[in-house]
Amino acid sequence: MIYRSSTKMRARTFIIFLILAIALWVLTRKVFRPTNARVLSSHFAHKRIALIIAHPDDEAMFFGPTLNALHKLASEINGGDSALPDINLRILCLSTGNADNLGETRQAELRASAAKFGIPPTNVVIFDDPRVQDQMGLTWPSDAIAELAAPYLSDVDVVLTFDSKGVSGHGNHASLNKYAQEYLVNGEPDNQREVWTLSTVNVVRKYASFLDILVTYSYNQFFSDTTRSLVLVSDVHEYAVTRQAMTDAHKSQMRWFRWGWISLSRYMVVNDLKMLIKRD
Repeated sequence: MIYRSSTKMRARTFIIFLILAIALWVLTRKVFRPTNARVLSSHFAHKRIALIIAHPDDEAMFFGPTLNALHKLASEINGGDSALPDINLRILCLSTGNADNLGETRQAELRASAAKFGIPPTNVVIFDDPRVQDQMGLTWPSDAIAELAAPYLSDVDVVLTFDSKGVSGHGNHASLNKYAQEYLVNGEPDNQREVWTLSTVNVVRKYASFLDILVTYSYNQFFSDTTRSLVLVSDVHEYAVTRQAMTDAHKSQMRWFRWGWISLSRYMVVNDLKMLIKRD
């Protein structure tokens, strides 16, 4: 009898906590969204944008809130039209993700996932070069990335990619940041672009799901230059889009631990981006 009562109390406490957390999610979006909306519009509206990723599924696992925000911004610009002519968003994927010999399957999955975010297949470019193959501990050479990406960045204004820690510590991810710093921010003037990177957080925050939203907003407001930082939070519908991009498109990757990721990862609901600064 005592055991049942204790179990019911814990269940009731959990439900109350969950309701309060969801209410906080909604509240923080309403309080902080205007500032972030101004930064988003000033840097991304009417711009040609390239998201540079390392593997098929990076766009959904890590950048879902960003892609949803850009899709929504394009819709607002176009008066409700969900197409992306005013935000010409292109995905450059540096590998086919062929570590498990599923490269061909994963290429098709990436295009299907991109479509969930309103990005047509023609705007998805996937490379298969021996210098930049999918391998966990491998650091890709910046000059090889530059050679592959350059033809697709000549008409691009803004680039999105990983920060120096690559979210998961993946060497392939970190290589993209190194390339961006060397070639797009501090390189030759003709190659320079505005670059925004996805912030890496500690493991506790990484798996705190929407509970990390308030922490992210607070850190951005009080410890970041809000003109060069941006927090993008998905609503329930947008989270569902990102989740479907994983479960419906990236079917080959939906092993048991991926279900844990899409349920617990804060990157499914919140992205904080920082603009890379040119070195003096």
